Amino acid sequence: MSFTGYTLIRHAVVGLCLAGFVFALSNLVPGEAQAVPAFSRKYDVSCNLCHTAGFPKLNDFGNQFRDDGYRIGDKEDEPTNLHFAYWPVSIRTTVGYQYSSRNKLATGGGGEVGATTSSFGFRALDIQAFGTLSKRITFGVEFAPGLAQGAFNAGGGGVGDTDLEAAFIRFNDLFDNTLFNVKVGKYEMDLPFSPKRSPTINTGFVMYDYTAGSPFARVIGNPTNQPGYGNANDTVFGDSRVGLELFGWKDIELLGGVFRYALNAISTSDSNVDITGGGRNLGFYGHVTQSFGGYGIVDGHRLGVFGMWSQAPTAANAAVGGGNQTGTGEQSESYSRVGVDFSTTAFSVVNVYGAYMIANDSRGLFRGQDGVTMAQKARWNGGFVEVDYTILDPLIASYRFDWVTNNFQGDASRAKSFGDVQAHTLGLRHYFLVNKRVEVVLFSEYSNTVTQKTGRFGDNQREHVWLTGVDFAF
Repeated sequence: MSFTGYTLIRHAVVGLCLAGFVFALSNLVPGEAQAVPAFSRKYDVSCNLCHTAGFPKLNDFGNQFRDDGYRIGDKEDEPTNLHFAYWPVSIRTTVGYQYSSRNKLATGGGGEVGATTSSFGFRALDIQAFGTLSKRITFGVEFAPGLAQGAFNAGGGGVGDTDLEAAFIRFNDLFDNTLFNVKVGKYEMDLPFSPKRSPTINTGFVMYDYTAGSPFARVIGNPTNQPGYGNANDTVFGDSRVGLELFGWKDIELLGGVFRYALNAISTSDSNVDITGGGRNLGFYGHVTQSFGGYGIVDGHRLGVFGMWSQAPTAANAAVGGGNQTGTGEQSESYSRVGVDFSTTAFSVVNVYGAYMIANDSRGLFRGQDGVTMAQKARWNGGFVEVDYTILDPLIASYRFDWVTNNFQGDASRAKSFGDVQAHTLGLRHYFLVNKRVEVVLFSEYSNTVTQKTGRFGDNQREHVWLTGVDFAF
């Protein structure tokens, strides 16, 4: 047996042992679903009022609570009625052990050399404050500091840039109608399914993160510009955006569900910043859903359609130059995303959900970019299907299949299937300790990701990532 095969088997055995340990704990320790502790403290309610057993995933009531501006409909909504000791701030982070490997990187000796990494560390730190300023005004702030030590695979380096993941204010029920609400600032768009609410921490939705021309990677990426090619559209679809959102919802009694819509005008100043200084035009995003017999997470079903049209700059402003000149880029070229999503439930313990998206990047986004010899319009389709199963009230298992299939490359000289992705993800989460101030979750997750023809010599690459640890908030 090869050393690589032995290593994978060893880690698989360890993972199964941990899964058994987590399952055993689920029978020994009582648990509840978890919520953001600040809301639990504010309303003095059980966390499972808003969350399924798959924290941070929201249940039907939790989605309605979010839509209604973090209001529950009693006097506690008013900040003036809160106890003086209450402060709407929560902190969340993840600690544990991560192993990852990726083959055929060709980083040394000219051969098909791979790499592995394993380390104890932490995933991130989120400082969150969400709540109400008045009955009709809601706010949200989420701060993610760039941390210098302890990342799972950074070797003592940084864990990303300091950023405000969210900073918005929202005006609720304009014209005394839930169909009209306005949000402005930086926020997560109304995506088909929020990557911040996924039961798996380290394995995000591929279709949100994929960029035509760049080999997809979860932990270990390919060497710079090898073997990918340039794309002026470096915007990540699933990231928080700066903009203005008009959105609303309404109960449809005839269908026993909720109609929702969200329309966004978003800034492009974060597009291609290093080269052009960022874009100065606006993009647009919309999402419409209708549920039947419930919200579609715990009960009933939900269908939706979504789409985005935006632009990315391809040249810097001659007067100010490129880089660090936010919002001055020129010669913008367009791109679009359009898709459908669904969610269905069974017995209030099984939730099956997914999305399918078609992406188009215009030819101008590739013209003159690094590694591109024959620029053309790029088109790809992608999506995912996930099953979350609540085995016991404090224990949830999940499986997700992600894929991306390229129809046309931005460089016509590349193989059609270059960069295609297929990924399988398994996860298990147990709610070890939950009260109104602290939540502690034990988890283990594994992903197997294959990317087509992205190896140094045109071979397929495979990446394994296993993460296990403790996810906690207070």
